[in-house]
Amino acid sequence: MPNIIMDNLVFFIPMTLAGLLLCGEVPVASKAVRIGCRAIGAVFGALLALLVLEALPVLI
Repeated sequence: MPNIIMDNLVFFIPMTLAGLLLCGEVPVASKAVRIGCRAIGAVFGALLALLVLEALPVLI
């Protein structure tokens, strides 16, 4: 189970927004697919933030 510190949770918001914006700009015709892409981007951004936060102490 990851050791999450409250100060590190501030990192999740920008990473989630970056994933949301990156995947939300995919040109699709359907509004439902665009919302799905944004949701997937937000989840992947949060998972990437968790991965980075857990890998930094190992690398140091």
